[in-house]
Amino acid sequence: MNIVIAGGGYAGLMTALRLAGRTNGADITLVDVKDHFAQRIRNHQAAAGASIRAIPYAKLFRGTRIQFVQGQIESLDAGACRLHVRTGPITRALPYDLLVNALGSFTDVDSTPGVKAYALTLDGRHSKLLRETLMQANQQAGQVLIVGGGLTGIETVTELAQAYPRARMHLVTSGVLGEALSVAGQATLDRVFSRHNIRLTQGRRVVQLDSDAALLDDGSRIPFDVCVWAGAFVASPLAREAGLSVNARGQMLVDETLRSVSHPAIIGVGDNAQFIGSSPERAPIRMACATAMPMGAHAADVIASLLNGTQPAPFGFGYMLRCISLGRGDALVQFVAADDSPGPRILTGRGGAWVKELICRFTVWALWAERRIPGLYTWKGRLTGTKRIAEAAHGPHRRSI
Repeated sequence: MNIVIAGGGYAGLMTALRLAGRTNGADITLVDVKDHFAQRIRNHQAAAGASIRAIPYAKLFRGTRIQFVQGQIESLDAGACRLHVRTGPITRALPYDLLVNALGSFTDVDSTPGVKAYALTLDGRHSKLLRETLMQANQQAGQVLIVGGGLTGIETVTELAQAYPRARMHLVTSGVLGEALSVAGQATLDRVFSRHNIRLTQGRRVVQLDSDAALLDDGSRIPFDVCVWAGAFVASPLAREAGLSVNARGQMLVDETLRSVSHPAIIGVGDNAQFIGSSPERAPIRMACATAMPMGAHAADVIASLLNGTQPAPFGFGYMLRCISLGRGDALVQFVAADDSPGPRILTGRGGAWVKELICRFTVWALWAERRIPGLYTWKGRLTGTKRIAEAAHGPHRRSI
């Protein structure tokens, strides 16, 4: 059986490494345009000048049964079960019996006029230019505008404010800063923004970007020397263009076992997938590393079940924390319920920074650990799906072995 994994991010790598150690009769191929794993959750640090270690796929896959193909994925023929990949001047068709769509997401630069032309993003393609532009803005005490008040925008503006103290930072958000946090969490952000002299505009949406200013929905303009766009993310267009069932953000719609509701031979993981319908046993899934790795691990378990002829378990998941970097040596850890709703407890300062850094390192450790001991990685809520399968087979009052 041919299993092809499109994308080598957190979800795709977890799927490949876990699956390689749990199956013997399948050919596993991972496709990515890069030759290395990039730690996306550290992109704000890279923008501030930090050197982030890249991990070559060749090193990760050495000694495993995973084949790596470096190339640009051009299209998907879901009917013929072919993934078309351009490697150099040649486009080749990779046949598959099961395809894992793990291409992830990217910053939406098309919905607002002017963004693609005049803004920079934290996506990898702008890394070098972004650092150089920010350094120049710092030297000239220039105006740096960050658009987007989600976790990405918060981490970016605080990191940049610390790294480039002469530049004048201004964050614009259409909502309320930290609206998904507790009262204590929001108060922490207010203090940090005040300490770093970060100007904040809330409840205003950028409707157009010009070369030197952002036009807001109330008609006002905010001038800038550098604009960093940290707005909403959209999924890779592969699923939409191939005719799969997708939502408004381009995420493929999947059932409770992560299989496409329109094309069951395709499994969606990470930012590229969203569940259709709802279930009280499953928390809403947001685009995040915290959900990508569990989904990747569960996808491997689903494929292993399909190969063994057993019923795959539904995906179970529960949140624990929201960790927000606030510059080096500072962070906010918001404790949350399984459904991601904030509780009253928070951890800040150096203690919060220690937890945040530990979690960032754990993502890499988990991949290496899964490579050595397949099936080791686990997560909160994992047994929920297994319990539901057992109850369906044996009744709710019998305990499965």
